[in-house]
Amino acid sequence: MDIGRYLRRAGAPALLAFATLVALLGPAASPALASYQASADSNVSAFRPPCVGFQDNHPARMLALAMTGMKALGYAPVGYSGAAFSRAAMLTRTTGDLSYYVHSHGDSYWYSPGQRRYNGFREDSGDCSQAVVFSVQIGAARAQHYTNLVVVSSCHNADPASTLPAAFGIARTKNLNGDDRFYLGYRGIAYDNDEEVFETAFWSALEQGLSVGDAFNVGQAHNFSHPLEADWWGTYNWSGHAVKDWVCRHCLLAGDQ
Repeated sequence: MDIGRYLRRAGAPALLAFATLVALLGPAASPALASYQASADSNVSAFRPPCVGFQDNHPARMLALAMTGMKALGYAPVGYSGAAFSRAAMLTRTTGDLSYYVHSHGDSYWYSPGQRRYNGFREDSGDCSQAVVFSVQIGAARAQHYTNLVVVSSCHNADPASTLPAAFGIARTKNLNGDDRFYLGYRGIAYDNDEEVFETAFWSALEQGLSVGDAFNVGQAHNFSHPLEADWWGTYNWSGHAVKDWVCRHCLLAGDQ
């Protein structure tokens, strides 16, 4: 939360209350400010030998693009690839992520415990047989906490019936104005070189101050080497910036356990 902005809006009563709190707790025990946590996962192992017959450098470059873009929007992203991008790690971090980026193989996968298919993507375990992170697992971990900005750079995870947006608390609806939430992904088959072209334009447009919807259109306007069908859900006119009035659900006062 932007404390200065809050106090200016709330006026003298809030200022008095805040001063009283500081006096009681002392400077060392002042409330912890929310950091706008974000994660960026990139599966690099699945896109190089021996998993494929060539060295694909796009995943590493797209991870860097996402990190730069998130930082420009006010998030505090940390990037993960290789063994650091595991299903367990992703599900642990996701409850605090206000923005999330992932590049990996994606599809609608069979989920044995539920005896049905769910959308998801593969972790980067450093081998060619990688566990799936299922949307149902993300939804359970997040426990109804929503993510503001989600970019899923994979095949099939923006298909019309995708279960992945809802896992991040984003409805499959398109609005001009409304909640500060946006989900971007690709329908059907998507190739890394085309995804990088799209995402380079998308993040650059956001950094220049365009809305998420306009940035999406800038990405779509490029020429691709293969047919690329991106899609989005959320709020077209939102800026994509970290939400300054977001109340940290996991922050404690300093000294609290």
